[in-house]
Amino acid sequence: MLPTFRRVFSDIRSTRGEEKREWVRGKGWYEWPTQHISIMVSLAAVFIFSVFVISGYPLLASLIYALLLVTLTFVLGAIAVKVSGEVGTTPVSGTSFITLIILFISFLIVDRITPFPGGKSQILLMSLVGTTVFGSAISLSSEIMWDFKVGLYVGTRPLHLVKAESISIIVGTISAALAAVFFSTLLAKGELDLQAPQAHAFAVFAQILAGGKVMASVFVMGIIIGVMMELLTGMGTAFGLGMYLPLQYTLMLVTGGAARDIWEKRRLERRAKELGWGERERTFALLDTYMLATGLYIAEAVMGIVLAIYLVTGS
Repeated sequence: MLPTFRRVFSDIRSTRGEEKREWVRGKGWYEWPTQHISIMVSLAAVFIFSVFVISGYPLLASLIYALLLVTLTFVLGAIAVKVSGEVGTTPVSGTSFITLIILFISFLIVDRITPFPGGKSQILLMSLVGTTVFGSAISLSSEIMWDFKVGLYVGTRPLHLVKAESISIIVGTISAALAAVFFSTLLAKGELDLQAPQAHAFAVFAQILAGGKVMASVFVMGIIIGVMMELLTGMGTAFGLGMYLPLQYTLMLVTGGAARDIWEKRRLERRAKELGWGERERTFALLDTYMLATGLYIAEAVMGIVLAIYLVTGS
């Protein structure tokens, strides 16, 4: 991820001094005013600090926590969104692990100055809460970025896109909170058995940070294998995901990728050569696969809703 980080910061520096075009004469506001960013950063920092102080956490730790969380969310979030735009995948896991390490180490340093009442367990709790907030934020940022791409393609102003996203955040927050309570209650009662490889990975990593009884040698071995796969193939993250995601999920990815590859080589390439297609015609033909994939996504979502209604109502 280091080369990506370097490119991102280079792009940010190159945009300094550019003329802002949020307001277009005769057309009104085209983009949402960027001044709201500093306002939201300040409000978020104050709110996070107040919540943890009221909850009984040390004053200094709460202050550092608020500043670190806001900074990491905006800086690493911008990087994650840029990576998502370039490669189509948001590096939530990688950046979340970085956030967890930074928060945990920072709180260990603060603990030497102002001891935490709950000890290392309280430090770990704050770190995990911060990592959860960070992961949720960059996931939503990536989704919003893709919404912006589609909106700009059809001619919608960024100002109107931000308005729509802001309204949907309210509804989405309520729905997500209700779903979180529902799932957490069933999981706590043992009535729901969900496969959660990502949660398991974070739990093991948290045990390592807290000095729990885990096989550190296996963890180090995984790091070595991951580095080797990244150097050999450039897809170390994909290899790691395949190692801990259930087979029924990865098998579908492999099947879909193989079907797309076979179609592209045996039909698209042949047809493009026979008809003498240029890049434009080839791109439009390739979009058919995206439309098909979009239909599959919608069908899966519809079936999920139908099954959820069936399981809840029992009829």
